[in-house]
Amino acid sequence: MSKNNFNILYVDDKPSNLYAFKATFRRDYNVFRAESGFQGIEIIKNNSIDLVITDQRMPEMTGIQFLEKIIPEYFDTIRMILTGFGDVEAINSG
Repeated sequence: MSKNNFNILYVDDKPSNLYAFKATFRRDYNVFRAESGFQGIEIIKNNSIDLVITDQRMPEMTGIQFLEKIIPEYFDTIRMILTGFGDVEAINSG
């Protein structure tokens, strides 16, 4: 698979992080962005996503909760969590 056929979904409640991520990787990858776990679920339902990157601390749904919702149906998707906090037990569950 070439880089240009690789789809990344980045979920973060901070629009500036979403913008910076897409600006950095858009030339090499197809970047999808979501400002919440709920938006992320809709995107992954309608697109073939190879890699999901999510922030842990978000309102309404944490990154762990988001990953727990998508794992049963999209178990082959690579999953990564970004966090500035060291809650290792919570992260390992995702």
